[in-house]
Amino acid sequence: MARTKDKSTVKDRHVSFRLSVEEHFRLMDKAQRSGLSVGDFVRARSLGARKRKPATVTAMSPLPADLDLAIQLRKIGVNVNQIAHHCNRFQVPPPAELEPLLRDIRRLLTASFGPSG
Repeated sequence: MARTKDKSTVKDRHVSFRLSVEEHFRLMDKAQRSGLSVGDFVRARSLGARKRKPATVTAMSPLPADLDLAIQLRKIGVNVNQIAHHCNRFQVPPPAELEPLLRDIRRLLTASFGPSG
């Protein structure tokens, strides 16, 4: 038998807003450091809800160069994702310049962080 939900706690409303790439990166980082999902974090901050106990995260704080690299990689990833979305939506092949660019990105990532799993 299915569990009945309390009508007062059903989350059936959707809120949407736009962020810049940097704002989105900061929001995801703050939510992760607080041990909450992005939705729970925004809900807690905007509605003054009781915070959950943060998960214990043992991560070194990034060096400024590492943070800058992460931001740059995220920007590149967003651009590649937009290209892929466009190609899939309109059923067009990816640009010829994309494959060499992806090879270069993979080579740089391997040189910086080692081979990926």
